[in-house]
Amino acid sequence: MPCDECRELSTHEFRSPDDLIHAIRLAAQEMDRGVLAQVGRQAPGRAEQEALETSLAAGAMPGSVRYLFCCTVCGDQFVLVGDTVAGGGGWTRT
Repeated sequence: MPCDECRELSTHEFRSPDDLIHAIRLAAQEMDRGVLAQVGRQAPGRAEQEALETSLAAGAMPGSVRYLFCCTVCGDQFVLVGDTVAGGGGWTRT
């Protein structure tokens, strides 16, 4: 059962790259607020971090993203999956 903090985070499909970007920004804001926590995230190693920074600096984006989150209040889990080129994917409460 969703709590007051995460009940507005409903399952939906992305219709455009802007929808995907909005969802990623919203997830980041909710993490900053302490409502969401990323699940299974490990800090990248030095070589991995350097490769990522170099790719992003060159304007290269990954073809897809997948993030797992949980609500820090009620424990509900969420998956954010997206195709960064077409903007497809979705936000799913699991």
